[in-house]
Amino acid sequence: MNPATGTNALFGVVQTALTIGCLIPLLLGLVALVLFLRTRATNSAASDGGGGGEGAAARQRAHDLARVALLGSAFGTALLLVGQLVVGLGTSIGLVNAFAGPLVPLNIGALTLTVVSAVALAASPAPGR
Repeated sequence: MNPATGTNALFGVVQTALTIGCLIPLLLGLVALVLFLRTRATNSAASDGGGGGEGAAARQRAHDLARVALLGSAFGTALLLVGQLVVGLGTSIGLVNAFAGPLVPLNIGALTLTVVSAVALAASPAPGR
């Protein structure tokens, strides 16, 4: 038995676990971003009608949703990239081939979600302002 085969299989299991584990934070970030956009649309419609005292609570809610979206997407992206780093550095396939594999669409989606969530957090006014 070739010991490299067992090591490659172990690193494959680690990558699979991290890839599956990254999906929940990414989905949480996506749901929070969708809720942020809906809250933002509702707030703009309510501000046209003179929302009153509900404005501060709505701004707080939107800011919290943007923060959750960024945290979820960043954590999911980190898990995904760590899984690929483990395989790239721990096996004989190399770092470049680890990132050029079948997870490229998931990488692009996770990084895009993280950037969009960061923009949403930057665009949401802090509740104290």
